[in-house]
Amino acid sequence: MEIRDISKLKLDRSGLEEIEGLTVEYPYVLHRVDLTSAQIPWHWHEEVEFIYVREGSMRVRTPGRVLVFEQGEGFFTNTNVLSCLEEEKGGKIDSHLLHEAFLGGHFKSVFETKYLEPVLKNRSLEILEFRGHTEAQRKILEKLREAARLQEEENTEFQTRNVFSEIWLLLLKEMEAMEYERPSVLPARQERLQTMLAYIQQNYEKKLSLEDIAGAAFVGKRECLRCFQSCMGKTPFAYLLEYRVEVSKRLLRETKVSVMEVASRTGFSSAAYYGKIFRRVCGMTPGEYRRQALQMP
Repeated sequence: MEIRDISKLKLDRSGLEEIEGLTVEYPYVLHRVDLTSAQIPWHWHEEVEFIYVREGSMRVRTPGRVLVFEQGEGFFTNTNVLSCLEEEKGGKIDSHLLHEAFLGGHFKSVFETKYLEPVLKNRSLEILEFRGHTEAQRKILEKLREAARLQEEENTEFQTRNVFSEIWLLLLKEMEAMEYERPSVLPARQERLQTMLAYIQQNYEKKLSLEDIAGAAFVGKRECLRCFQSCMGKTPFAYLLEYRVEVSKRLLRETKVSVMEVASRTGFSSAAYYGKIFRRVCGMTPGEYRRQALQMP
């Protein structure tokens, strides 16, 4: 069974991430991600996600929250939750992504209504941490490791679904003991932010103004700034520059085009300006980054 290694996102017209390797016939996939090579920028998807930290440590950001997870820990991310995954120190993760149909089967089955919907429709549940503090958490972490091992073998679809059925029951048990916090960001504001992020990710190579970004969500410039500041702690322009840099890193790693061409393809006005922003974000020049990337195994 194939294990996919990813470093970029694909978005549909609504801004939802299209999960590489996940199909209607088999709506589950394991992505092995090395966060030292590329962070996973702000994104969201219909599928739920179970993350297990294989090596080092990593950060997950949601609007209003930042959590750090160490090797051997993990977490659950609910459907359509806006998040960003970053390296903390040498972070390498297993990302298990599955659509509700993987466990629920046909529409309005007892599996969906009795077991899945209490989680998927709980808007107070964005991230559920697995630190190993409870028996249920320890079992979930163990079964996430088991699910990853299964993907190294052929013809393990049934076994994989069985493992995640067990994980889901443990997840429900863990939820019973949870105390939910009120979301720190208004849902309407977060929805507007998702619309504006999708617009930026689909048009980053163009010259974008604050009016353009705000107009994508049919809000004024002030509300646009408030959405970004309250959810992400930065301005729309700061996010745009960081996103362009992240896309440029992939071009530096995977192509041989010149730094000037990389700057042009990612929306920077000049190679000099691109180099300045790249150094500010990454602590090195684009050329230095490319040389390091080429030396990695």
